Amino acid sequence: MLPLQVYHDAPLDGPTNMARDEHLLYSSAVSAAALRIYGWTPPTISLGYFQRYAAVAELPPEVRDLAVVRRPTGGGAILHDREVTYCLVVDGRLPIAKQAPAALYELAHVCWREAIAGEEPRAELAPAELPFPSPRTGPFFCFQKPGRTDLVVGEDKLLGSAQRRIPGRVLQHGSLLLGRRFAVHPGGHLHEPPAKTVSRWVAAFVAGMAAALGLEAQPMLWDAEQLADVAVRGEKYASPEWLRLR
Repeated sequence: MLPLQVYHDAPLDGPTNMARDEHLLYSSAVSAAALRIYGWTPPTISLGYFQRYAAVAELPPEVRDLAVVRRPTGGGAILHDREVTYCLVVDGRLPIAKQAPAALYELAHVCWREAIAGEEPRAELAPAELPFPSPRTGPFFCFQKPGRTDLVVGEDKLLGSAQRRIPGRVLQHGSLLLGRRFAVHPGGHLHEPPAKTVSRWVAAFVAGMAAALGLEAQPMLWDAEQLADVAVRGEKYASPEWLRLR
């Protein structure tokens, strides 16, 4: 059985998180698929690839001066703080990598729904009549407005994801909101669950993803060669040129 390479990372800054995701997208060592689970420190606003950096200056004062990074994926900005973030990379050996983007969104979001069902049974995929999230249009914050395949509780968005595609590979990453520190942070959340509960959810999500993809979960650690590549990629994500790309 092909492996699902699983990385569990401590919270990291925005440029390092994006560089690690990008490394997995391009790494020849990723065989079939890799899944990374991580957090953020300090609280960080990630801009979608197509968003204007100048819009940050228009935000309310309580979040205007937070760290900012630009993602390699489209969609609206996300205020990363009290959440679980995942990054999934799949290659062309898996049929789902060749399907329309919605298939991979739905697969991951269903796995998250099942993982948290014991504590949040109301979580469901957003109604099919909603439009798909757009990589270029929409409100500034991604969680202000749910789109088809997003995970919602009522009308509040709980989980959303975005993709980057290159020949033979797909990167998808997304955020599950655990709580909200800032009043202007949009979306629903899971009311600050204890760490033991979050760990159980993550384990269930990883197991669900492995089963859904037909792979065997394989715990991984970052080696020196990988981290060297991450450091180089991180220079781009930390640079003003990339941040102010638009």
